[in-house]
Amino acid sequence: RAENRRFPQSGHPWWRHPYYAYVVGAALALIMAAIIGGITGVIAALCLAGLAQTQLMLSDYVQHYGLSRRIMENGKPEPVGARHSWNAPHLMSSALMLNAPRHSNHHAYPARAFPALRLSDDMPMLPRSLPVMACVALYPRLWRRVMDPLSAQWQQPAK
Repeated sequence: RAENRRFPQSGHPWWRHPYYAYVVGAALALIMAAIIGGITGVIAALCLAGLAQTQLMLSDYVQHYGLSRRIMENGKPEPVGARHSWNAPHLMSSALMLNAPRHSNHHAYPARAFPALRLSDDMPMLPRSLPVMACVALYPRLWRRVMDPLSAQWQQPAK
């Protein structure tokens, strides 16, 4: 929605809208998969796309689980802050994901390059690396046992 509101003022022709580039890119990738590998190539490309989407959704789930923004007196949610996403500053998470697990700082400063993301004590921290926590999240009972007490601590009013 935001992009659809912003784009008409950009002065670009309709066919330069980023969503068209995404659709055309995906279609070209499938065409290339078909040319290179036939139906097997298309199936493999779709499976890889599904795996990538699943990993992205799982990471999003882990990095936001149990943290919510309070509704202010004016009826709007409070601004996104450091308390609204989990961080995983463990060595492997940071090395493999280019500091992306420094998630709170990414939300506070979206234009900041990933290598420049910072951590502070007012940010929720996952108890283990992001890949480990993603595996734990696949077992709901274990996940809740680990994360519910931690998320309850962060739902208390900020000090």
